[in-house]
Amino acid sequence: MVSLAAGLAIALLVVWTASSFVPLVPGGVLAALTVVGYASTTGFAEPSLAVVVALVVVSLLASAADVASGMVSGRLGGASTRTVVVGTLVGIALLIPLGPIGLVVGLGGTVFLAALDEHDGDTREAARQAAYAVVGALASAFVQAVLLAGVTVAFALAVL
Repeated sequence: MVSLAAGLAIALLVVWTASSFVPLVPGGVLAALTVVGYASTTGFAEPSLAVVVALVVVSLLASAADVASGMVSGRLGGASTRTVVVGTLVGIALLIPLGPIGLVVGLGGTVFLAALDEHDGDTREAARQAAYAVVGALASAFVQAVLLAGVTVAFALAVL
């Protein structure tokens, strides 16, 4: 029989996995806290300390991947770090009035305009740099979701 605490922890891990697609929700950090919180209720007897450490590391890795992927992909596309950071901040500001599409429009638009200025109006280069930044930002949600789904399954197998 599943304990109430284990069922609640698994339900929370499912929610944190789904939250990977919601901007500004630190799903990986919340998953790590959920695993540690549950383990503390059992005196770290269930799951084992090695499993807890592994799940926490993967959860935090998911958060790091989410934070870094837009930056890395923007840099791979040729955009400067400063441009990607400014684009991310503009996207976050547009998140409030436009929702998740605001993040994409803000990041892509900022990178596009900066690249257009930097490359003397070369729209192809500007579009390429913007596409890299946006694809990286969107891909990060999928990477985080896959990692957190793995944490959820491993946790469930360890406590059931």
